[in-house]
Amino acid sequence: MKKVVLMGVPHHNNLGDNAIAYAEKEFIKDYLPEYDYYEISEETIDKCVYKVIDYIDKDSLIFLHGGGNFGDEYLYVEEGRRKVIELFPENTIILFPQTMFFSETKQGKEELEKSKKIYSKHKKLILLARESVSYELMKKEFPNNKVIQTPDIVTYLNKSDNKTKREGLLFILRNDIERVTTDEQTEYLQKIAKKYFSKIDYKDIARGEPILAKDREQKLDEMFTRCRQAQLIITDRLHGMIFAAITSTPCIALKSYNHKITSSKDNFKHLGYIRYIEDVKDVEEQIKYLLNTKFELYDNEFAKNQFIKLIKEEIKIE
Repeated sequence: MKKVVLMGVPHHNNLGDNAIAYAEKEFIKDYLPEYDYYEISEETIDKCVYKVIDYIDKDSLIFLHGGGNFGDEYLYVEEGRRKVIELFPENTIILFPQTMFFSETKQGKEELEKSKKIYSKHKKLILLARESVSYELMKKEFPNNKVIQTPDIVTYLNKSDNKTKREGLLFILRNDIERVTTDEQTEYLQKIAKKYFSKIDYKDIARGEPILAKDREQKLDEMFTRCRQAQLIITDRLHGMIFAAITSTPCIALKSYNHKITSSKDNFKHLGYIRYIEDVKDVEEQIKYLLNTKFELYDNEFAKNQFIKLIKEEIKIE
């Protein structure tokens, strides 16, 4: 059988990245059933890619893990991607939906030039951008490569049901270098939340033990269940917003430090239960609206259709 290899999947504790890996595998299994599936983790890609090079034929498909690490902030991941792109010049390589963010620093500009030089030489490399800002950046910086805009691959999943009893509010807030919500703003959000909810829970989706591939689905199912049990989610994480979307959970998304949320929110403008605010002072108005409005359950067809089109038109598989 022909092979499909997913390169750069995480084994760390970030549930957002693990949800991406899970959705990528589900998509591949659904639409490339005639291919044998393999995956290589981002932690071992430096060593493993050389070991498997003789086992990957020219008709093998290579997918690169998506997410928000296309840039110089998580440089070791970008360096791993470059290595794969250089080592397999004859293979079709698809970068699953990414946010592109090279900083305006000297290092950021230098690293962008390195990526441009390597990417532009590959004639069968397809770049997927998960929002409009990254799409425009990729088209500008990588004119020799095919660039396509799609939603984040996690939108391919549908984890909704209308049977679970909902109660309370779930905060999914950052506590890392990308955090922009101040302590004062967080206290204000908590103060307003207490006016409307007697039960308030908190979840950091990037804390805990590393998640192995064999445990990925179970850990994600636990998170999706937690989302379905909430009446409302307030989050400053992109995948907090996406988890809310795919579980049909009303959500207020806060501004993030880059364009991950501000640009990605357009993918969900057809979902009335996903609301975005720039100022935390607007949170109470949105809570009232979401608690007093009924919404349709999530339908992932809008996302599936875009990824099916990719398979048929770009990879040329019927």
